Amino acid sequence: MNTSRIPFILLFFVVSVAQATVPVSELAATARDGQVFLTWKEEETPEGATFNVYLSDAPIADVAKAARVGHHIERHSARDWWEDPASFKKGVKAGETVGFRIQTGGERLDPTGGLFVHTVRKSARGRLFFAVTCSDAAGKEDTRIVAGGNSLRDGVAARSGDIQPVWLGKGAPHAAGAGKGKPLWLNLHAKGGVVGGMEYLVFGDGTMGWREGLSFKFSVRIERDEVVVRPTDRVWINRPHNEAGDGGTPAIWTFWFGYNSNIFDRKLMAGGVPTNYTERRNLWLLDWVRRHYQPDTNRWYCSGSSMGGCGTVSFGWRHPELFAGLHAHVPIVSYTYLGAKGSATRLEPSCWTSAIPPELKTSEGLPLLGRMNGEKFAAEAKGDLPLLFMIHGRQDSSIPWQNNPPFYRALATARQPFAVYWDNGIHSTSGKDAPPDVKAWLERFRRFRLDESQPVFTRTSSDRNPGNGDPADGDIIGWINRGMDWKEIEDTLGRYTITVTADFPGIAYPVRTDLTLRRLQRFKVKPSEPLSVRIGNAAPVSLAADAEGLLTIPGVSIPSRDGVRVSISR
Repeated sequence: MNTSRIPFILLFFVVSVAQATVPVSELAATARDGQVFLTWKEEETPEGATFNVYLSDAPIADVAKAARVGHHIERHSARDWWEDPASFKKGVKAGETVGFRIQTGGERLDPTGGLFVHTVRKSARGRLFFAVTCSDAAGKEDTRIVAGGNSLRDGVAARSGDIQPVWLGKGAPHAAGAGKGKPLWLNLHAKGGVVGGMEYLVFGDGTMGWREGLSFKFSVRIERDEVVVRPTDRVWINRPHNEAGDGGTPAIWTFWFGYNSNIFDRKLMAGGVPTNYTERRNLWLLDWVRRHYQPDTNRWYCSGSSMGGCGTVSFGWRHPELFAGLHAHVPIVSYTYLGAKGSATRLEPSCWTSAIPPELKTSEGLPLLGRMNGEKFAAEAKGDLPLLFMIHGRQDSSIPWQNNPPFYRALATARQPFAVYWDNGIHSTSGKDAPPDVKAWLERFRRFRLDESQPVFTRTSSDRNPGNGDPADGDIIGWINRGMDWKEIEDTLGRYTITVTADFPGIAYPVRTDLTLRRLQRFKVKPSEPLSVRIGNAAPVSLAADAEGLLTIPGVSIPSRDGVRVSISR
């Protein structure tokens, strides 16, 4: 017997046994557009098993000497869960099991295998080496490494770069500049919906989700001479979200804000932090659309209904550098515990484990309830916010009325632009019987521009009374700033003129309003600066700007639908 071959035989036997028992094999890596796409074959694993991904600048033989970059990765993570209706709603028939398509025009992955997408850090140099391990339902990790099996032998050459989405639509992807010069409309879906079409797929970096590599889809289409962007609010958490009450699925909704950093394990959420992951996804998406489609950045708009309206207020309204006009149908304006159930309960399932304490802080270091309080934001905002159109219903149990009148008052006190219509409707009927001029707000909000000044109307004589927050108090059907408009702006270094109008069926003239000028372009006003103001043919009067440089002209009288000309000079 040739005893010199015994060590080789034993080594071959040990490696073969390891390869047969390690749950991960055939690990492969592809790099493009600043990301590394890892795929692997999975052996049968018990329910609750998850996978981990490790990274090093040298071949990995011991995971203790590598950095863990992925955790709690679900079994069969190459499966495209977006294509399965059961991901979004309990009790529905599961769809066909298909794998992700990770390259434009490429074949789908084997849905029984694994997938993890790593975004290359700017500090990365040379080749990157990865390994994948498995943990059981109790968290015990099998750390065995088999070179060429669950660990890359040669690594992969990759470098930092701009993430690019995968085109999933029919035909060729839209060319760069396809939306050049067109307005952009961000349309946020309601809680029960997902986006039909979803032409693009992205795997986010570590800032966009509870773990790196989470997928999200979105739609971008050129419609009515505008770039229409429809993102998705859902995120995969690899467990039934039973605490959501009306949820229970592993693809959760986030009210367009985000969720707890430990959402993947209910038992760990008390140690996690509410993080605005969904907002970060939207910001990345809008930046990519800006660079690729090249829309007119002065004409961006955001709208939505129900949860989409909530996101319009909590996200769109807080980004005046992006959006010129907003339309929110039945939005939550402040997440509080006012009303029968309180709107803050909407944040509990994804952000916390029970009622949200006032001191609970977000990843931004702000109290969550304060951060999501529109009344507070309106009072504290510096600068010019986007014009906000809203429709509310007094009997809307999903969106408690109690928060709304204080929000309207805060907007008026801050002299920020808004218009609102309310009725006695429930969630599904609010605004259904609104007059045509109010329904037209959904088109009108697209007329505003970031590079054009706009007036703010407050204490308008045709306004109705929203009451004190009790659904029975005040005018049951009413509005604020309905029919208020303007035209013929002249904005120069030394002079500003504007015609303000008021018009809707049944309006009684004259209409009186306080007029505040915002987003001035060339006619810049200094704090406390004295100015000469002339209304119509009346003699000029002297008014001073406030300490913030805002000029408010009180009691402007609009005599007819033709409006009145207002002139300001130094």
